[in-house]
Amino acid sequence: MRFWTGMGVLLVVLSGCQEWEPADDDSVSNDCPGGTDEDGDGFGQDCPNGDDCNDTDPHIHPEADEVCDGIDNDCDGLVDDDDSDVPDADADGVGACTDCDDTDPNNFQGNLEICDGQDNDCDGAVDDADADIPDADGDGAGICSDCDDTDANNFPGNIEICDGQDNNCDDLVDDDDPTVADADGDGYGACEDCDDENANIHPGIQDICNNVDDNCNGLVDEGLPTVDYYPDMDGDGYGDANVAATASCQPLPNYTEDNSDCDDTNPAINPDGTEVCDGLDNDCDGDVDEGAVDSLTWYADTDGDGFGDPNNPIDACLQPTGYVADNTDCDDADAMQYPGADEYCNGEDDNCDGAIDENPVDGQWFPVDADGDGFGDPAVDQWGCNGTDNDWDCDDADPTEPIVVMTSGSPAGPGTINDPYDSVQDGIDNSLNCVVVYAGSYWENINFYGRDITVRGVEGAENTTINATGLGTPVATFEYNEGPSAMLRGFTLTGGYGYLSETSYAWACTSVETCTDYFSTYCGGGVYLSGSDPTLVDLIIRDNSLPPVSVVNSGNDTYYTYSYGGGMCFLNSAAPVSDVHLYENYADQGGGAYVDEFSVIDLQASWLIGNTSTDGAGFEVDGGTLALTNVASTWNAAISDGGGSLIIDGTLTVTNTTFGSESAPNGAGIYLSGTSSGTMMNSIVSGSANGAGVLVDGSASFIGTYNDVYGNAGGEYSGTPDPTGIDGNLSADPLFVLVTNDGNDYNDLWELAAGSPCIDTGNPDPNFNDVDLTPNDMGAFGGPNSDWNN
Repeated sequence: MRFWTGMGVLLVVLSGCQEWEPADDDSVSNDCPGGTDEDGDGFGQDCPNGDDCNDTDPHIHPEADEVCDGIDNDCDGLVDDDDSDVPDADADGVGACTDCDDTDPNNFQGNLEICDGQDNDCDGAVDDADADIPDADGDGAGICSDCDDTDANNFPGNIEICDGQDNNCDDLVDDDDPTVADADGDGYGACEDCDDENANIHPGIQDICNNVDDNCNGLVDEGLPTVDYYPDMDGDGYGDANVAATASCQPLPNYTEDNSDCDDTNPAINPDGTEVCDGLDNDCDGDVDEGAVDSLTWYADTDGDGFGDPNNPIDACLQPTGYVADNTDCDDADAMQYPGADEYCNGEDDNCDGAIDENPVDGQWFPVDADGDGFGDPAVDQWGCNGTDNDWDCDDADPTEPIVVMTSGSPAGPGTINDPYDSVQDGIDNSLNCVVVYAGSYWENINFYGRDITVRGVEGAENTTINATGLGTPVATFEYNEGPSAMLRGFTLTGGYGYLSETSYAWACTSVETCTDYFSTYCGGGVYLSGSDPTLVDLIIRDNSLPPVSVVNSGNDTYYTYSYGGGMCFLNSAAPVSDVHLYENYADQGGGAYVDEFSVIDLQASWLIGNTSTDGAGFEVDGGTLALTNVASTWNAAISDGGGSLIIDGTLTVTNTTFGSESAPNGAGIYLSGTSSGTMMNSIVSGSANGAGVLVDGSASFIGTYNDVYGNAGGEYSGTPDPTGIDGNLSADPLFVLVTNDGNDYNDLWELAAGSPCIDTGNPDPNFNDVDLTPNDMGAFGGPNSDWNN
């Protein structure tokens, strides 16, 4: 409860129920005649005593006393202190209802609080507990109790700290205040002791080396022996050389006695660091990236070809000028030599693969010489700078083959390249497979004696001659069933006199006498073939002359002489013949060659020039078969029949052949007699000085297509219908490039000149096209083998 005193009146206010009962008021009338008085207080509506402002409460009426209850008790329109009936004992202008002390005019609602231990403003708070008391430093203690209201660290009840001030406002400072503790019990309070949690640390004690201010004088480890320490900020054990030393009696954390670190921010950089390629001096020796463990090896590229010299290396992190990563150059002074370079024939290892001149770009194909005898295998080639210059080896697994023949050799042989034979026949006799004959003139005749071997004049027919002059024999003889694998090539055969066959026949010429006929027959001056089929190629058969026909009587005896095939004589033979040229040979029958009734001969890519005879100056076929393809037969002259070819009861097939300037009274170009049959296609018969171009006699037959027969002295055709104008046949000047009649049979050019009617007018079938794929040209230089004369 609260007590107010003043003006000699004691008022008691019960703080619990707040109910105040006024004294009995005898003046209050409880009568209300003629009106309404609900609460029975004598006042109501229309009552004589007046109106009741609250007719539900008998304590409220116009004559009631005003009490402090927040109600207009006397119905005068005023409440509590606003009502003049409420006492104001201390006359401070605040009635008893709201004045907390109506005995003291210094205490009333709305007054200012002062430091006097009273509730001056009646807000229930005294001095510092009152919000009206200033607290300038905001420490919660107002000016009534704060000993220093300018410092928030000083106020009553605060903890005393060591700052030279009275923090708890008890008029005692720091260690003089019993609230300042001596926690470690060393006799020094917290304000004097620099570590009050350690009794070994306090003023006056001896300093020891522990990096602590043991005697609280502000110095650490003073007066003790020290060592200079340097910061080791990167923790690599090496101190910073650029920072001044710190002296200490004991090691310091993150410090070291060493001061050789050139970069104390990087633990990988120190005098013991590993140099790596990073542009830094990792080992602090003043050099950057030298000897780095991850450096690369570079090699000098002196010649600038992009490949380095393995013998001139350097280690560096970055590529030095003039160096490359490659180390495969085998010659760093030559920019043309490096791995992958083109290999040339220069005796150097251009591509650095350890081999010299292998697979060169400027090389050529050489036959392989597997057996090392100096002769190459014609079936196997290898590319290179050097090699065998020939393909003459018939057995490259046998160093004893071929047998070698040279004019400078010896009869003893044994026929190697270093010790050759000097005779072709010796080579034949000692060979199993082949004989190579070097250039020169060999004065002998040869016989294969049944050997199926190859005998080659390796430098060609123009340079290698077998001359049988004076021997009275053929130059070459095949009479022991030699087959096509027996080959003779690359020779000029000359001076042959033919193979002699002698027979006799005795008969009774009178009753008492016997007459004997002797027959001498010569056959094949250059080559004699009887029952053999050797391959003949690249031969020049020239100036072989057989005896002329003769009949000589001596007593009762008669001597007959006959000759056949001045150049070649084929008896029962089917020898393949190509690139065989018959020049100026003579025999009575078949000046160039003779073919008997049992022979089938195919002559290709060959010349017949200037051969002479009685009959068949170029060829005489007696019952046999002859095919001529790409043959030039010119200037051959027979006394009687067949300047170019005489076919008696035989068969002739002529394709792309030229008969030019042939001569014979009967059949200057071709003479078919008896039962012969002949066909001619894509050919020319022209310029015969004597006789018809084509003569067909007896029952012989002839078929000609796509031919030009023109300018023959005895007419173009005789004894057969002229086919000119049909089947592609024509009769027009063939226009040869150059043909003269100057006595030199070898300076004429029988090729077709521009504008010739024979160009592209042969058989149009593509199978007969020239080498350049144009339609067939008539004559010896047209057709699929038209370049044979090259």
